[in-house]
Amino acid sequence: MEAEKVISVPIKELPHLKVILAGWYNFLKDSYDQKKIDAGAFKDSLKTSVVYNIDSDQIELLLSGTEQLLQNFRKNLS
Repeated sequence: MEAEKVISVPIKELPHLKVILAGWYNFLKDSYDQKKIDAGAFKDSLKTSVVYNIDSDQIELLLSGTEQLLQNFRKNLS
């Protein structure tokens, strides 16, 4: 089993939060449907923490999953 990693995605505008979360969900759903991840990984990765950094007045999403899953998501975004 691969170790779980976390990446931080800084967000300045609330509408961007919705776009990134929707993209993350769609990416995870597609990965699950294509049998690239199992049900447990799908469920665990859906648990996305949202943190507000008061010093920089910025929201950060903490996306978790295997390193390969997170790399694939980054590629999917571009």
